[in-house]
Amino acid sequence: MKDVYVPTENFQKLQGLCEDLLRTPLGLEMGCVIGPAGRGKTSAAERISVQSQNVVYIRYQERLTHIGIIREIAFALGGSRPRSTDACYDMIQAELSLQRRIILVDEADRMSIRHLNTLRDFHDLMRVPVVLLGEEPLKQKINQERRLMSRVAYEMRFDPVGAGDLAVFYRMALGLTLAPKHAGILARQSDGDFRMVVNHAIQIERRMRASGMGDVTDELIREVCGENGNGSTRS
Repeated sequence: MKDVYVPTENFQKLQGLCEDLLRTPLGLEMGCVIGPAGRGKTSAAERISVQSQNVVYIRYQERLTHIGIIREIAFALGGSRPRSTDACYDMIQAELSLQRRIILVDEADRMSIRHLNTLRDFHDLMRVPVVLLGEEPLKQKINQERRLMSRVAYEMRFDPVGAGDLAVFYRMALGLTLAPKHAGILARQSDGDFRMVVNHAIQIERRMRASGMGDVTDELIREVCGENGNGSTRS
């Protein structure tokens, strides 16, 4: 299997959101991206930050205090973590004066309200777009505080991985053309989780190599997914 990245529909939507935020006037520039684990939020955010100099990615970790978050943003922008909050803000402001950026903050659903309000303050002071990525509890936390809710002008949801994305992945990673019915079954079996898509692909590749098969068959799909021909799970 080749190490490839598939520009899924979710990836393209997040990319479009970032482009929209860069075009907005200064002001209402916070956004949130919601989706269960496995939908590809982190991979998409990291990929976009690598491709664009205007996008900065940080990931929340349990060890980070609310001040630690600002230090991580300073490091992502300027390459160092000043000890004092004022020094962090000075560095960040200097970097942003050279080029407008978007700050993507992953795992934001794990943050406390204090962390989230720190990012709201950061957004207000620096006049920079901030996009929070996380699972459903993130939206619930934002809705608890009107000051947060009023600033989140953009919301996006990561949809389940679709048959179209899955077919592209098989073509790019394995050089295989999936029949629409097979792509549909695999998409349903993955339950929208791209990690499961990859696991199925690994199993299919191994079985095809072992048997010398050149094409994906109904029988192979049944073996990997435990399904009958119409895509319903066998009891």
